[in-house]
Amino acid sequence: MESQGAKGLPDICPMCGGTLQLSEGGGRASCPYCGRVYHAGREAGGLGGVLEGLKRRAGIVAANHGLTAAGAASDSFEGDLREAERRFAVCAETRNGCAVSCRARVGGEQLRAAGVAEVGKKAAYADPLLGRISFAPEVAVIGKKAFARCGQLTAVRLEGVRSLGARAFAGCSALREVTIARHIPQAGRKAFAKCGSVARVFLPRSMEPQIGRLFGRLAKLRIEFVFFGE
Repeated sequence: MESQGAKGLPDICPMCGGTLQLSEGGGRASCPYCGRVYHAGREAGGLGGVLEGLKRRAGIVAANHGLTAAGAASDSFEGDLREAERRFAVCAETRNGCAVSCRARVGGEQLRAAGVAEVGKKAAYADPLLGRISFAPEVAVIGKKAFARCGQLTAVRLEGVRSLGARAFAGCSALREVTIARHIPQAGRKAFAKCGSVARVFLPRSMEPQIGRLFGRLAKLRIEFVFFGE
């Protein structure tokens, strides 16, 4: 059963699972991923909606198999990375090269994990403020459920992670984009489970066999995967 937002409008797009954006007047909501528009007092489904959903899924599958031109990477984080690293140093508690806890200070805060080799288990679990997180190449380990259930998290970039814990980012409902810059030798199960808003993932071609393990076995039907390298 889909959740209902303001004026009876759904919060989640029934066609692609994306988080809907409510118009200023509150009379309609639009999906930034598949483009479908929902109006208050109108049925969100119908044959037209089903056909639109199937069309979108067909486009995603075609892109995943190299049948369409892949979109350019859009994962670049705005702002000074050094400043984001300084914010992380303030927000994180570290012990012996491991960030054992991390809590953003303002809503939508952008952090860049640096200066540590590991982010511990549940370090930022259910942080309600964290907006974006990237990991410098020296961060090799992300613990189990380290960033799970972070409700405002929209983008993740992994640059040198060697071990990704199980359910590390599970349940991040607002997460839209993931970048995996290098092959992860030890990828935990369901690292991105229940992240229903993910629309695009950039990752090495060598990690294609790991997609089901990380995102779910039907991920290729709803997420566009942009591969690079071998």
